[in-house]
Amino acid sequence: MQEPRKPSDKFHGDVGSFITAADAKGRTRLHRVYEEEKLGLKPEEVTKAEFFGINRISKLMGRKDCVGIRVYYGRRYEDADGDPTTKDEGALKPRLVLVGVRADGSDIFEDTEGLKDRGDGDALADGHPCPQHC
Repeated sequence: MQEPRKPSDKFHGDVGSFITAADAKGRTRLHRVYEEEKLGLKPEEVTKAEFFGINRISKLMGRKDCVGIRVYYGRRYEDADGDPTTKDEGALKPRLVLVGVRADGSDIFEDTEGLKDRGDGDALADGHPCPQHC
């Protein structure tokens, strides 16, 4: 029998809820409507999703002390194909950043300052954006 969690145990492997397809579609539809109506974007300009490969997610989850993933909302300058650009050459687009999280709620960032091998990165980003890659 599993020991009951204390209210202070916020970060563990069972956080989150599975929802129905109808609920998921409704939530994502509300996002698109908001982006189109409130921000004045055309349907093809709305970033609907990002795809991340299972191998990359598994590597992120495999970090020492990782109990889950935090998804940050971010933005970067991109061209129409979703490739990174400079501020002057592209449009500012919403992008996701995934970071491993410890049981105490802290983000897992390895301190590689001063090391010859800077590692493979602390966070996962640059998934395939949709609608470009749906």
